[in-house]
Amino acid sequence: MDKFTEKLQSVLIPVSQKISGNKILRGISNGFSAMLPVTMVGAIFTLLANLNIGPYQTLIQSIGLKTLFAIPADYTTNMIALYAVFCIGRAEAKVIGMEAEDAMASGIISLLFFMILIPVVEGTIATSFLGAAGLFTAMIVGVCVPWLHWIFVKNNITIKMPDSVPPVISKSFASMIPAICIGFLAIIVRQLGMKTAAGSVTMFIYGILRAPLMALGNSPFTMLFLLFICNLLWFFGIHGGMVTMPVQSMLYTALTNENLSAYAAGDKLPNIITGGAWFGMGNIGGSGCAIGLCILLFSKSAQYKALRPISTPAGLCAISEPMVFGVPLVLNPIMLVPMLLAPTCTFLLGYLAMRTGLVPYMPGTAVPTGTPVLLSGFLTWADFRGVLLQAVLIVVSTLIYYPFFKMADNQALALEKEENN
Repeated sequence: MDKFTEKLQSVLIPVSQKISGNKILRGISNGFSAMLPVTMVGAIFTLLANLNIGPYQTLIQSIGLKTLFAIPADYTTNMIALYAVFCIGRAEAKVIGMEAEDAMASGIISLLFFMILIPVVEGTIATSFLGAAGLFTAMIVGVCVPWLHWIFVKNNITIKMPDSVPPVISKSFASMIPAICIGFLAIIVRQLGMKTAAGSVTMFIYGILRAPLMALGNSPFTMLFLLFICNLLWFFGIHGGMVTMPVQSMLYTALTNENLSAYAAGDKLPNIITGGAWFGMGNIGGSGCAIGLCILLFSKSAQYKALRPISTPAGLCAISEPMVFGVPLVLNPIMLVPMLLAPTCTFLLGYLAMRTGLVPYMPGTAVPTGTPVLLSGFLTWADFRGVLLQAVLIVVSTLIYYPFFKMADNQALALEKEENN
C-alpha cells in the first residue's frame, strides 16, 4: 500500500501543482470568486421572487414585492458578463504580478475591450451578451487584456507625471497609452469579427465554445471526474477544491446563470447540472461527502470522542477540515474507499432523481460555503423536495462510511485499551 501511495503521489502532486499554479486558471477562478457578492444578490432575489409556494406568491404579488424582488436580477444575473470581465481582468493582472493600481486599470481596460466587442442590433446594444451568453467572451478578454497591459507596464510605455502629482492621478495617466492602444486593437478585432459568418466576435466565440462546453458541463461524467480528482487529492493532503475550482468555474458558471435567468423568466430550466451540484449532492458536508462521518457521535474510542465537539457541528455546516485532518482522512487507507465512493453515489443518485423528475432541476441559486446541510438542499433546488433528496443522500453517505469508520473506531479503541493495560 505504501508503494502504491508513493507512486500516486509522484504522479498527482506535480500535476495538481501545475493546475493550481496555472496563471490563466487562477485568474479565472479568482475573478469568479470576487463576483460572489453579485451572484449571491442575484440568486437570492431571484429565489425570493419566484419561490414556488402558492400562498407566498399570492402575498408578494398582492403587496407589489414580486416586481421589486425581480429588479436586482436585471443588474446582476442578466449583466454577469460585465462583472466577470472586470473581476477576471483585475484578478489576472494580480496573478501576473501587477500592482494594485495597475491591476485595477487592467480590469477597466478589459471591460472597455469587452464592450467594444458587443454587437449592435438596429442601433441597440445586444444586451443578451451582457449576461450568461457573454461569459465565454468575458473570460477570454479578462485573461488576454492584462497580459497586453503588462507589456506596456513592464517596458514603461506609459505617461510619466512629475513627482509632485498625486499618485492616484499619476497612475491614471500611466494607463492612458495602454488603454488607447488596446482600445484600437479592440476596434480591429471587432471589425474582423463582423466579417465572419457569425457577424461579431462575441457571436463567433459563443457559437464555437457554447456547444462543447455545455455538453461537457451537462455530462454527469465530468462532475464525477472532478469529484474523484478533488477527493483523491485530499487523501494526499492536497486541497482538492483549490485544484478543481478553476475548471468548475469555467464549466458551470455559464450553466448556472442560464438556469437562473430561465428561472427568473419562468421558463423551463435548460441545464440539469449546475455549480450547485458540487455541495448540494456531491461533496455534501464538505470534501469526501464527509457529512457521513457525523457518525462520530456514536464513536466509542476516546480519540474520536474528542473530535465530536468540533467536527460534527462543522460537518453539519459543510466544513470538512476537522474530519479530514482529525479522523484523519488524509493518508488513511481505511477511509480512502468511502472518501471516493460516497460522493460518487450521492451525486449519481441526485442526478437520477433530477433526470427522472423526482426533484426539479437546480435553478442556479448560489449557496455559500458554510451553509448548513438541508438548508443548502432547499436553496440549491428552491423546493422542499431538495431537502428530502439531500436527507436521503446524507443517509446514503452515512451507510457508506459506517463500516469503515466502525473498523477505524474499533482499532483505536483496542489500541487505547492496550496502552492502558
